[in-house]
Amino acid sequence: MASALLRPKLEDLIGDGSHGPAALRLLAAERPEEILPVLLEEIGNLGFPRALILTLDFETGEIKPAASLHSERAFLRKFHTFLWATENPLVAALIRGKAVLLPANSIKENPLYLVPMTYRSRTRCWEAEREWQLECLAAQNFYGRRKLQVQEQTCAICNMRSYVMLVVAQTPKRRSEKQLRALRAIVDRANRHLSRLFKVEHYYNRMRDMEVTISRMGTVMQSMADPVILTDNQHRVIIQNKAAERFFRVPEGVSEGGRRAVELNNLLFSAALSSMVVSGTDASRDLTLVDVMEGEEVLFEAVCGPTTTGDGTRTGMVTVMRDVTDLRRADQEVRANLEKLRMAEEVVRQDRDRLNLVIENVGDPIIVADNSAKIVLFDPLAKELFASSGSSRDPELVKNQAKLDAYLTSFTFSFVEKENKSLRLFQPGTRSEIEYAARSGKIYDGRGQVAYTVTVLRDFSTWRKLEQLQMERRMLEMEKFAATGRLAGTIAHEINNPMEAIKNAIYLLKGKLDSSAEPVYEVLKNETDRVTRIVRQMLGLYRNTHQLGTFDLNAVVEDTLALFGRPLIKTHINVRKELGKLPGMRGSADQFRQLLSNLVVNAQDAMPQGGDLIIRTRHLRASDGIHGWITITVVDTGSGIPKDLRASIFEPFVSTKGEKGTGLGLWIVKGIVENHAGRILVRSTPGKGTMFKLAFPISHELPVPRLPDSQLERPVVAGGTS
Repeated sequence: MASALLRPKLEDLIGDGSHGPAALRLLAAERPEEILPVLLEEIGNLGFPRALILTLDFETGEIKPAASLHSERAFLRKFHTFLWATENPLVAALIRGKAVLLPANSIKENPLYLVPMTYRSRTRCWEAEREWQLECLAAQNFYGRRKLQVQEQTCAICNMRSYVMLVVAQTPKRRSEKQLRALRAIVDRANRHLSRLFKVEHYYNRMRDMEVTISRMGTVMQSMADPVILTDNQHRVIIQNKAAERFFRVPEGVSEGGRRAVELNNLLFSAALSSMVVSGTDASRDLTLVDVMEGEEVLFEAVCGPTTTGDGTRTGMVTVMRDVTDLRRADQEVRANLEKLRMAEEVVRQDRDRLNLVIENVGDPIIVADNSAKIVLFDPLAKELFASSGSSRDPELVKNQAKLDAYLTSFTFSFVEKENKSLRLFQPGTRSEIEYAARSGKIYDGRGQVAYTVTVLRDFSTWRKLEQLQMERRMLEMEKFAATGRLAGTIAHEINNPMEAIKNAIYLLKGKLDSSAEPVYEVLKNETDRVTRIVRQMLGLYRNTHQLGTFDLNAVVEDTLALFGRPLIKTHINVRKELGKLPGMRGSADQFRQLLSNLVVNAQDAMPQGGDLIIRTRHLRASDGIHGWITITVVDTGSGIPKDLRASIFEPFVSTKGEKGTGLGLWIVKGIVENHAGRILVRSTPGKGTMFKLAFPISHELPVPRLPDSQLERPVVAGGTS
């Protein structure tokens, strides 16, 4: 408990200037138990006939008398209650925490004056150091009639004996306000002194606990096999265990070299701490030190962390070092072996992928057998021809397998390195035989012995069928081309006559129009001229008679979109232009207007409910600065092109619009692209939209540069389109 030497200091803490007999007697108390009798005696001296002090048990919530003055047992029993009985005026006074006058008949007695006494502190809670509390958390828990998790944990480890009391004084028949003020003053004095006694007691208990904790921590540190060092903010060592002293303290009888090794160890350790503080990271770091006793280098993994006070102020660093010399050496060996294994695996994987790629793209059955003519590899096409596993009961496959085994045995044990032979094999699912050309070769090992044989089968009948189909397709294309040429000639003849009449009528109207109608006249004249040119171009696709020149492709795009401006707006189509900086385009501007018009019309028809139309132009420069390509991309968010029509959309009379379309729009686009040595890419997703990407060489006089597939993406149409 507090000694007598503390009394002057505690007296100064009261500091209210009244040092009467009651105050001096309270200050003379050195234990909490000595304060209550003095307090009751002073209450009696103030003229109160009876008085008692109730205490709260934090464990049970019970409120019961702890001391009394002139009170018999029957009187005291009336004041026994529990904290949860909130309807009791005693409990209400405790919860309110303020003095209250209880009228007569509330507890069937004369008026009572109730004054609460609770632990008060002007500093933070000793245990919950991060919580600013003026009252004990345990008392706060009971007042709130709830227990918060943090407060439960804090109060569970707190060894301070906090208190909650209620002073009950029976007032005299003729009481005065001065008496009540004096009672409150003496209770307040006693409460302050009692709080200080509790705080001093808790201080000494805490110091004793801290000494025990420090002793235990020291024992734990010294028992650790790894070096542990506690340093301050200037990297000065405060505490280190014996394992750390081996590297950072000079032992007795050590040589001058050993002293220098210790100095070097301390220098390296301080440098490592400084670098971590500067970088602001608390992590592990490798640190190489010298073992003074053994004279060998030891590799440590130093794990550092900050030490802080309760308010977060950094006071130093704690470092734990683990010897990882053998571990790192083994780790380096494992990493080196893993790297070698990874490289070997990568080589094997590349060889395997290369072999699989070759096998998958050959397009012919491939069979690999070992030096005993036993088959070790079938590609997917070969598996369809032979009963290699023996599980197939198809008699045709069994016969094929027998023929193959006989051929492989004959070739493997022959003296020839390569062989070409014809095999007649049954086609799976049919009883017809197909003639295959078998080409075989041998693979030798390092000793010059046959390791494997490789046989490739090629279907002669398939070649013949492909040649026949290609011939038929070329004939069909020629017939279509001729029929389309005749149709184009007929259309040109039938359209040219009325168009000439219309042009003459427009010419005659020119002199009768005022200046406001001049723009309309120019539009009529230009568009009729363009119709005439388009008709001529239909014949020009065959006769190759169109006027070439250098023009601005972006201007052609602007003119085309201006012509379709109102129809696109009416159908709620948003047009976005992304026009790049382009050089002059060599070709026919009219044909490009027709090309763009066809693509815009197709996009409009594909978006009857509206959507987005994007037209993009780009200049792809070649490395030599002379060659290059100009690309046009037309993207819509319409209905897309069905998969079954994508391969034939550029053929004449093929339409995705049913009876509404003529099937000539994309056919004309293809012809214009081919006339300008261009390429086409088509990508379409049903329900999401379609993209046409066209690429044209900048100059036709120069050799046409090679356009990387990455610029145009994968080809989808052969010949002049991709």
